[in-house]
Amino acid sequence: VPDLAPNEMGLFHNKLRGMGKYVRIGVLAAQQALTSAGLKQGTFDPDRVGAFIASGTYGNNAEGLFRAFACSVGDDGELNLERLAQEGIDCVHPWWLLSTISNNLIFFVTHFLNLKGANTNCCNSAVAGAYAMDRAIESLRRGEVDVALVGGADCPVNWQLLSDLSTLGFLAEGPPEEVLPSKPFHPESLGAVMADGAAFLILEREDRANSRGASPWAEIRALELHASLAGDMHPSASGGEMIKILGPLLDLIPRGKTLALNTSAVGHPIWDNAEKVGIEKAMAGRSGWFYATKPWLGHSFSISFILETVVSLLGLKDRRGLAFQSSPPAIAGMFAGPPDDPSREWEINLGQCFGGNTAGVLLHVL
Repeated sequence: VPDLAPNEMGLFHNKLRGMGKYVRIGVLAAQQALTSAGLKQGTFDPDRVGAFIASGTYGNNAEGLFRAFACSVGDDGELNLERLAQEGIDCVHPWWLLSTISNNLIFFVTHFLNLKGANTNCCNSAVAGAYAMDRAIESLRRGEVDVALVGGADCPVNWQLLSDLSTLGFLAEGPPEEVLPSKPFHPESLGAVMADGAAFLILEREDRANSRGASPWAEIRALELHASLAGDMHPSASGGEMIKILGPLLDLIPRGKTLALNTSAVGHPIWDNAEKVGIEKAMAGRSGWFYATKPWLGHSFSISFILETVVSLLGLKDRRGLAFQSSPPAIAGMFAGPPDDPSREWEINLGQCFGGNTAGVLLHVL
């Protein structure tokens, strides 16, 4: 990470060894978010700033056991558990497990950035960021914190998680020229394309932001969460989960206003078709624009919802948006690619994960 200056943050060699890749890029992104919001160290009360984190685990770090396994092979060439317990265990680094547990990120973020307010850690779900955001909003409303740092990091491009997702049939597999960029909403799409990523937002109550002279990009009008907990790999083909999310959000948007949808757009034909069906049913005659972030930035799994919400906020701030890298089939009533439209005021970011987990956030430009 070129901009990560470890010494400036008190990250000496022994601490860096305990930080997985997702922790290092997460701490950097968190620091940048606070700085860009004008919240430099010494300018805020640490007890009134909370951290609400979505994170992965950067794999299960099986490599940390390989040397122990090699030292524990029996005379028959198989792993000898008794030898592993007596001899191989000495070959396991004492920090082995600690280097990849999911709450590593929240520890290092709060420790190095001196954040002592309420906190939450949500992990291993493509909508984990939505749950972290929901808890942050609740904390702000209850007066637990004045400022909420919301975001996280995940590095799903590791052989262990990729192996798991491949077994589930979730990934696009093949040579780069066939799978890149991902082509959401296309029947011939091959599956999700994973990517490492980190992103953070600063949330405040409007009155508090105004009192310190901040310039917010937009307001969160509503956040919807739904989980069917059906245990199915795919969302319902009827689009039911998406309808439950979109319906209440659309009811808050005045008719005739320009709307853009930052779709979940996983890139898997079954997932995308379920989302498309749900959007068409929920829109019920409304018009608007739809686009997708994942063809450009990949699927960053646990942090994808926050990362794509940042893209939505940038689109509202600059009144611009991403265009598809391929021409997707039409979604009834919707146009592909948001326009460079100065009247653009409303945006919904959508997310989906296993178990019917679905989320959406409604953003309105100030």
